[in-house]
Amino acid sequence: MSTAAKYFIMFLSDKRVRNVLIGILIGIILLIVMVVGISFYESQSSTTSQAAGIAEQEYRFWQNNTPESQNYSCQGEKYCSYYNSGITDWCCFFAGYCYKEGGLTDEESCYSSTTNGWISNLSSNNLLYDASSYVPKVGNPVFFNYDGRANYALTGFVAHVGIVVAVSDDTITVIAGNEYNGQTSNWADVSYVNKYELSLSDDSIACYGDVGSVSAVSSTGLNAITRNVICHNEVGFLYDELPAEDYGSVIANDNGALSVGVYGWHGNKALSLLQLTYNNNSSKFVDITTSYAEAGQKILNDVTSGSGWAYYIPNARERNCIKALLLTDAGKQAQDTTSLQDAENYVNICIDNGLTDNKVIVYCSDILNQYGTGSFNANVYGNGSHGVLYGVTSSMSLDDIYNSQRAWHDRNYSYTTRRSWTYNYLTSLEESAFTE
Repeated sequence: MSTAAKYFIMFLSDKRVRNVLIGILIGIILLIVMVVGISFYESQSSTTSQAAGIAEQEYRFWQNNTPESQNYSCQGEKYCSYYNSGITDWCCFFAGYCYKEGGLTDEESCYSSTTNGWISNLSSNNLLYDASSYVPKVGNPVFFNYDGRANYALTGFVAHVGIVVAVSDDTITVIAGNEYNGQTSNWADVSYVNKYELSLSDDSIACYGDVGSVSAVSSTGLNAITRNVICHNEVGFLYDELPAEDYGSVIANDNGALSVGVYGWHGNKALSLLQLTYNNNSSKFVDITTSYAEAGQKILNDVTSGSGWAYYIPNARERNCIKALLLTDAGKQAQDTTSLQDAENYVNICIDNGLTDNKVIVYCSDILNQYGTGSFNANVYGNGSHGVLYGVTSSMSLDDIYNSQRAWHDRNYSYTTRRSWTYNYLTSLEESAFTE
């Protein structure tokens, strides 16, 4: 045995030394567990917050539109038809729509078309929690028994479901479908999407589901690359390499309205991003806007009232307030969520239009972000002109589309650099990068 080995054995024979080493080992193990747990929580939080954001978008949509204007007989038809159902009590269809559009499969949300089927699925996955002992989070489904918690404990019955979109010290804010005069409705053709605040101790709140925990939801390589390309073309960096300060990007007058954030969300899209920021942490949002006096009060009023920003150009004080909001953790989280959601939306539009080549899909997704989601359509402009991607088909390669110079110029602005960088970046990638 070597001298070094002998000294090592003598070293370990000291009880105090052994205890120190064991303590260090336990500490390392606990640190690893904590890091993994935080990573998982952040993944779960992102997906459920995204569902809450979808619920907010749907609520705001119906504040400004009627079913008739959308060729629906009632609001519920949108969500019932999404699940290929006739019009019936539709609270589950609405919540399921939000989770699915937010990135969770029906299996991951434990979705069922009935409230009691839903809580049964959640219970089978150990994801159902009584309201009396659970601290709710944004994105949780919340289930109601209008005869009270005692009745729920006795019968296990729930009559209604909504989505938690905000949490404070003693209240939650809920958005739910199929409501009439504030409660679940048996008159599905006259009910609507409703938003309201409840005390955490409200006796009608029976239980919550902790969805998103069944399995981690991750973006595909295709969506992540799409987000990287769009982000680079908006602020000059891939999303994966984004400097923190770029989350606070604000262009006060970008062709007639402000643009904000890592995607340059424009006009009403900028307003939607600030609304999601508010939902993520309303108290922080209020603190910041209050510190900017009248300018901040205007931002707060616009965000909470749903005022349009199609032509809004902020003054210097308002611009600084918006920048401060975007740089909060809630603002960054809103951008993380919305940027990936937008990327996935663009990818799906390309796929719906028959595109199958991954590099072509990303190239065209960048154009959709810049020119609008109707870019594949005919007669999308007032003068009858087609969208810039009209006529693009699966038979066209990336070289074909690039060489056609589609979307290179618009109203004397040259986008040659943008198109060329995207083309060169995509051609440098191995095909395996899109499926990792």
